Amino acid sequence: MNKRIIVINWEKISLIVPEKQDIEIWYKWINNIEIQSYLWLMFWSIISKEAEEKYYDNLNKNKEQLTFSIFINQDKKVIWNISLMKIDFRNMHTELWIVITDEKNLSKWYWTESIYLILKYVFDVLWLNKVYLRLNSKNTRAKKVYDKLWFIEVWRFKKHNYIFWEFHDEIIMEIFKEKFKR
Repeated sequence: MNKRIIVINWEKISLIVPEKQDIEIWYKWINNIEIQSYLWLMFWSIISKEAEEKYYDNLNKNKEQLTFSIFINQDKKVIWNISLMKIDFRNMHTELWIVITDEKNLSKWYWTESIYLILKYVFDVLWLNKVYLRLNSKNTRAKKVYDKLWFIEVWRFKKHNYIFWEFHDEIIMEIFKEKFKR
């Protein structure tokens, strides 16, 4: 793998500039129906490689979105991506999206470290005031991570998402700059 451009790094992971080669990883994971069940853009279908290539090609065109690949420093391996969506500089907030799909990597603090790094980037580089996210209540592992990283639940839509023949709540969480502990 060629030398990747690191935007921000920490002990175990770095947030790096996505490159064309990451499309292969994204394409493989986006077509996993279980992974799709956690995403807000519920595709419930097969995504073509061309669609992933188009997504990649449009990354830098949307000024309200920043996407980074999450890179394991030791293994020199991309494990998915993390995005800031709907970046609103006027009102100083953004929505966080993250996907880590490799089950064995979920228990190694990569998720926690990735979110910590993106929060540091949002508050120290972009100078925004708030990060919010939407979470499916079935994703209890993610909820624990967000709670640990000082997000607070601010709203819950009861039985809002229908996934695999069950209704689940949609949870809205947020963190403000002053609550982020560096």
